[in-house]
Amino acid sequence: MDALKKKFPLYVWICLAAVLAVQICSYIVTKPLVDPSSWHHLEIPLDYKIPFRPEWIIIYLLCMPWWAIGGLLILAEGKDYAVRFSFAYILALIAAGIIFVVYPGTLTRPELHGDGFIISLMRLVYWIDTPTNLCPSLHVMLSYYIWRGSMPCKSLPYWFKWFNFIFFVLVCFSILFVKQHVIIDIPSAVLIGEAGLQISNLLKPERHFLRNL
Repeated sequence: MDALKKKFPLYVWICLAAVLAVQICSYIVTKPLVDPSSWHHLEIPLDYKIPFRPEWIIIYLLCMPWWAIGGLLILAEGKDYAVRFSFAYILALIAAGIIFVVYPGTLTRPELHGDGFIISLMRLVYWIDTPTNLCPSLHVMLSYYIWRGSMPCKSLPYWFKWFNFIFFVLVCFSILFVKQHVIIDIPSAVLIGEAGLQISNLLKPERHFLRNL
């Protein structure tokens, strides 16, 4: 227990709680605020040519434990870096939440046929997650942050940083193959995510938050 507290001190959990709270507000709380008649279909012709590959739901779901592990390791790099990294993601989430309300996106999902483990997972995801709040993709944004956030971390091995990049790319493919997102959701997530990082680097929020913790 002492070793765990030393590796993940209080500031890690404060940063994590702040990020989770804003993510819930950005993705879940915004959904009831949108009139379904205002949804925009964001598909482009190329989207219709991308095949439906339900087996990619494995990658789509595996990214969640990857986010948890990678996020904690990044936050544990140091208090100043944790604050700056968290602040960047919070800025990106706020921007995403505004877009979800101002220009809500949707898409047409394929009908699911048959049985089996993979199709059952697809049905579960489709039931839990409505085809709304698409652009930018928070799946892509958070995956991008795990990769970008790990790069400056001296405590993380080189192979883990490459793994994060590879998994980020796989997540981008997965959201398209399981028809949870469309192409525009990927670059929009990367651009907004990178903007959050750059703004946070300029503002240096670590000078103002958690200084006495």
